[in-house]
Amino acid sequence: MGQVLLLLLVFSLSIDSSTQQNHSNAIHLGSSLSPSANHASWLPPSGLFAFGFYQQGDGFLIGIWLIHQTEKTIIWTANRDDPPVSSNASLDLTRDGKLLLKIEQGIENLIPQMLDPALVVSAAMLDSGNFVLVEDCFSFNFSVIWESFDFPTDTILGGQNCSAGYKLVSSVSTSDQSSGRFFLQMQKDGNLVGYPVNSSAESDDAYWSSNTPNRGFNLQLILSHIVILFLSGGDLSEHILANSSYPSKNRTAIHRATLDADGIFRLYLHRFESSNGSDVLLEWSALSNLCEVKGICGFNSYCSGMGNKDVCKCYTGFHFINASSKFLGCYKNSSDDGCRRKYVVSDYPYSVVQMEKEGCCKSCLEDCNCGAVLYTGDDSTVVTESKRSLILILSISLGSISCFCFIFAIYSFFRYRRQLFKYRRLLGNANLGLTEELSLRSFSYSELEKETDDFREELGRGSFGAVYKGTISEGNKAIAVKRLEKVVEEGQREFRAEMTAIARTHHRNLIRLLGFCIEGSGKLLVYEFMSNGSLADLLFKAEMRPIWKERVRIALDVAKGILYLHEECDDRLWF
Repeated sequence: MGQVLLLLLVFSLSIDSSTQQNHSNAIHLGSSLSPSANHASWLPPSGLFAFGFYQQGDGFLIGIWLIHQTEKTIIWTANRDDPPVSSNASLDLTRDGKLLLKIEQGIENLIPQMLDPALVVSAAMLDSGNFVLVEDCFSFNFSVIWESFDFPTDTILGGQNCSAGYKLVSSVSTSDQSSGRFFLQMQKDGNLVGYPVNSSAESDDAYWSSNTPNRGFNLQLILSHIVILFLSGGDLSEHILANSSYPSKNRTAIHRATLDADGIFRLYLHRFESSNGSDVLLEWSALSNLCEVKGICGFNSYCSGMGNKDVCKCYTGFHFINASSKFLGCYKNSSDDGCRRKYVVSDYPYSVVQMEKEGCCKSCLEDCNCGAVLYTGDDSTVVTESKRSLILILSISLGSISCFCFIFAIYSFFRYRRQLFKYRRLLGNANLGLTEELSLRSFSYSELEKETDDFREELGRGSFGAVYKGTISEGNKAIAVKRLEKVVEEGQREFRAEMTAIARTHHRNLIRLLGFCIEGSGKLLVYEFMSNGSLADLLFKAEMRPIWKERVRIALDVAKGILYLHEECDDRLWF
């Protein structure tokens, strides 16, 4: 099934690509758009999409949208969090290949960030809804340098995919395309997950997922032309999220998958068969209950389900910030004017008073510092002034002080025992002759456990154990702690001899040993931290790989270090 599905997808993509390349209108260098002119957008041959200026509020943004008779459906927005520009702005495809947004007063913004815009010879708005910059739009196999499909905002179209690491970010609303409150991420573990924006993106923060973890790396979210929304892996496996009941055959239907402003991922169908215009159908929804989306309602509000309709409601005493956008939250229905005018100070606690329920709620609303009240019903009592109250207060105070002193005494005793044990351990290490013969620091296991945050960040692992990153509290100096796990049992004298030999090595290409820890059978070594990472990462990671001249210099430095260990140091070392 997976192989057949992938072949169908590749076949449909190849047909679509050829059609678009043969019929797309070339946008030549020197072309420009302006929201104040008649030419405010570039269209593909089908005329179903448009790229150019669209209005948002009192200004204009640059984006791609589906064309309807009644309204626009925004598919993609360039620099979506930038403020809208005025009608005096212009978008120019310059002679040197730059797509430049010129704002009044000489301010210019480059729309696509490319390494070499000089390669661009033309642009095109394709029937697929993809805006591209190309090297040669006149040959059959033109080369695409940049395309909007590689930088989705909240929507993907047929033929578009999101690889691992990509994410869709919802818009604030249908009328505001800036970044909203939710994002959908294609994780590297193969899981497609929805999170609130202001979260740590941990599993507890997720409100929806495709439930496809550990399906392998390089999984992609794909919306095919035939039309299936699915996750595809390099091993030809797939996980179908949604099937369309209306596959496109003659370009009269367009599908889009959008992370809507409410945080729900949905698949839509736009049909253009009727001469009266187009209609939009909902094909699939990731969630049916809006209240399942974490953080869907703002401050001072809650989500409540009413049949098939979920709405945000304000708590008593609060009103919606915006009645047409209830998810924005609520504000307190009281004014700060006259705050403290009814503030009463008495000899008994202000928070314990006898009153009816309505009066209790009213007193909180009239107090600008009151966030909530607790009404205890018929059991409420009035605190009276009396000598017995004073005696009770003194008794509680003296009892609290005595309890605190007892706890402090126990804490001091155990702290003294701990320090005593530490001093005895240091004395035992001194007897080994390490700290006297060499300038090495003796660490306790608890110190290294604290400075490495319980050995949390692992830098690497070798045949004798793992290496962890830590920070010495004195001077905030970074260190690397090697925890010896598979060392053959040996005596203290043999370990001392090895420590002495390592500590006496001083060479610019060898990291320096700073200290050690010996507690029972546990042995740990503390080295300088290599801020540039390991040599293996530098040589074999593509993004960090040095040029050949730099590699030769590294090889020579490594050879010098080995020569020092074998021939030049006082205690020669062989591995």
